[in-house]
Amino acid sequence: MENPISKSILFLLCVPTLFQLAYSLDIVQQSCKLAAQTDPYVNYKLCVQSLKANPNYSKDANFKDLVMISINQAMGNATEIGSGISDLLKGSSEKWGKYSLNCLKSCLEIYSEAVSDLEKALGALKMEDYGTAHAGLSAAMDAPMSCEDGYKEKDGEVSPLTEINDGFFQLIAISLAFINMFVN
Repeated sequence: MENPISKSILFLLCVPTLFQLAYSLDIVQQSCKLAAQTDPYVNYKLCVQSLKANPNYSKDANFKDLVMISINQAMGNATEIGSGISDLLKGSSEKWGKYSLNCLKSCLEIYSEAVSDLEKALGALKMEDYGTAHAGLSAAMDAPMSCEDGYKEKDGEVSPLTEINDGFFQLIAISLAFINMFVN
């Protein structure tokens, strides 16, 4: 004969775990959905995909963890972009004209500054200084636009970094939307 008390106890022990599991599975979707609703630059699918794919993501993550993950992703992406630009600059003076080379050098400097801005934003977030974190993210968000603007100043110049710049902009938009949730 089955013991109804043991079933009740088992049920009561499982319910909190199920709620916790459901919450942790939904925090990314919920956060990204809210970010996409409040910021037209946030792509919901990219937000969910990038956060869940990050090796630092865990099912126990809270919202602040997600913000830190998003900033770290943007920082890693900016570093990668800088490395890619450096690779383009190596031995490529024949491939690029003088103007384009100067644009690439400028973009390299811009992304280096973006990494520094993101480091400041991450440090400020850890200290719960959301205003400074917001300022750092906003400064970093200028990087892709400034990089593209350099190419637009001369007719006929085409940026080889447009797609990369767009991707970085979207990663920053996610982080900035998350920070805005703390500020507002």
